[in-house]
Amino acid sequence: MYRFDNALFNFPVIRKHFFSDKEYQLYLFSEELIIIDNQAKKAKYEIKLNMTTTLNWIVNDNKIQALEILYNNKMKAFYATSNKFQLLREMIAGRVFFSGIQNFYGIQMKVGQGMSGEVYRAVSQNGDYVAIKKCEKQKLTSLQGGIPQLIQELQLLQQLSHLNILKLKEVYSDQQFYYIVTDFVDGRTLHTELLSRPTGLSILQTLKIMSQILNALIYIHQKGIMHRDLNPHNIMISENIKLIDFGLARIIKNQLIFPTAGTPGYIAPEIINYKQEKQYDEKADIFSLGCMLYKMLTGENLFRKQKNIFQENKEGIFELRKNTQHPECNSSKMDQLFVLLAHMLDNDPNERPNAQFCKQLLKEIENNNQQIDKLIRKQQIMKPIYVATDETPIERTPQSLASQNKVKSSDTIIKSDDITTQGNKRLTKIILKNM
Repeated sequence: MYRFDNALFNFPVIRKHFFSDKEYQLYLFSEELIIIDNQAKKAKYEIKLNMTTTLNWIVNDNKIQALEILYNNKMKAFYATSNKFQLLREMIAGRVFFSGIQNFYGIQMKVGQGMSGEVYRAVSQNGDYVAIKKCEKQKLTSLQGGIPQLIQELQLLQQLSHLNILKLKEVYSDQQFYYIVTDFVDGRTLHTELLSRPTGLSILQTLKIMSQILNALIYIHQKGIMHRDLNPHNIMISENIKLIDFGLARIIKNQLIFPTAGTPGYIAPEIINYKQEKQYDEKADIFSLGCMLYKMLTGENLFRKQKNIFQENKEGIFELRKNTQHPECNSSKMDQLFVLLAHMLDNDPNERPNAQFCKQLLKEIENNNQQIDKLIRKQQIMKPIYVATDETPIERTPQSLASQNKVKSSDTIIKSDDITTQGNKRLTKIILKNM
């Protein structure tokens, strides 16, 4: 039984018949549209607001004249004033598929290519730029889980509204394609930015990018969502940093579909070596972000393709090596960032800081107050970290080294200027203590 006084929005609509028109009332609820017969005072049409529903807008002179729904295998049109339909369109955008994208957007140029489709810049009726990802249905069907994965992405994006996350606007469908309409970001990916910075980004730029990515992660993690594919291709640099491509994102407690996922070189050990009896959580995103932080600070990949990048990632063997060509290599902020980095890359997800704590640490580093050690001690994290500071190759160390060699007690922190020399290897040893 519907409580029509609880509807979010309602207005009269008309069905046109050969002899006479009939008036109905349309009600918008949180999960469905209801159209009632004014005479019978009961629901005649019920339309679920989910990705199984496609609605068609009848447009004339750039104005919506009618809404068409599929009912008993027939299309039924309901007419009303254009401004009412425009408001309804805005209120349900992204929750159902619309048809007739050409009535609302003009595609201008191709701007990118993804695994599941091409990305175009388009312009809306009011002159705003948008991005449209065009996904071929036949191609998606040929991929294992292609369409369910797309639907999963859209369902998650519906829930998200954040300055640092690409905003889903609308989704359209026709016989051949799905069209995903999002905000247009006038910028370039972090991957492209790093190609022009062989020694890494400045610390100031790294802190700015990291802070905004963490804002996005804090937001999605609080909503119980993990991204699972953080890598430089999925970060857009513009006026605001944007986290994009939620194709592999999942509700944290629902990992049954494609539990092993991500981009080789950025996959957390608990994902790439997934075991069904040991579920993982949002800390996997922190490991991936650590891989990105390392590349931002050095210009190099954490896993360096000496064998095969997937295999190296799976074995979890890497070394934390500063790039001596970086202008800020020996700065205290660089040292502190490497301290944070080592904790983000811990083999044990329980030992990694969460996104909120990483944000706090970044603030301490930005303020240059040398208090990062105190914040880490509050979290009862303690381990030795070895950071190579010259170009001489050193023995490659399993990422679990830190957890195998935890320091039981210490009264001091050995800072970056306390150097231990082993042969021709110049190491910086940082000991984080647990009070």
